[in-house]
Amino acid sequence: MRCILFDMDGTLINSEAKYYAIWDQLLADNGYHLTVDFYRHILGMPMSGIQQTFTHHYGTGFPFDTLFSAFLKQRTALVQHGNFELIPGTRTFLEACGHHQISCGLVTSSYRNETQAILEKLDLASYFQFALFGDETQHGKPDPEIYLHAIAKSGFPPDEVVAFEDSKNGILSAKNAGLAVYRIENPVPIDADILDLVTVSFSNYDEALEFFHLNQEQLQ
Repeated sequence: MRCILFDMDGTLINSEAKYYAIWDQLLADNGYHLTVDFYRHILGMPMSGIQQTFTHHYGTGFPFDTLFSAFLKQRTALVQHGNFELIPGTRTFLEACGHHQISCGLVTSSYRNETQAILEKLDLASYFQFALFGDETQHGKPDPEIYLHAIAKSGFPPDEVVAFEDSKNGILSAKNAGLAVYRIENPVPIDADILDLVTVSFSNYDEALEFFHLNQEQLQ
């Protein structure tokens, strides 16, 4: 293993529960009901995919542009106030990667500006040798495009690159790009057939660090 590609939301930072709460309140205020089962289908998607999914589910009259703008405003406030927490063990794991000369890349559906603001707030930017963003790819997750670009950018063959993801769309994107996928668990469940695609699931990076320490050949 020479390179690890990390998703951000739900994989490095505890953001998905906060995003769900924002969407839940926005929809309730406008007479719509949000379920966890529906929400899990948009995790990891870029804005265009989210729009299509919402419109298909709620109908063509759904005021997506208005609600998405309100969502972005509240999410920006979260970023500005630093109201995100790292998944436990994240910084230690990233430092261990550096110690073992494992390259780290960020592969996120979030847009460049907001991602960079979050990385700066959490002092994470220096851990990543490169990053790819949702507003700089034509096809978002679950399409493999962003991971294929990341593999090429890493300079390593696919069998020396792995991905860390949390959502169905992210797992499918990485897997369809030919990568082994490790999952960071979050409160939003995914289907058993998607879990079958995952090499190992961890509740945090302390568990991941212990796993890779027990399998030293993967760190060399």
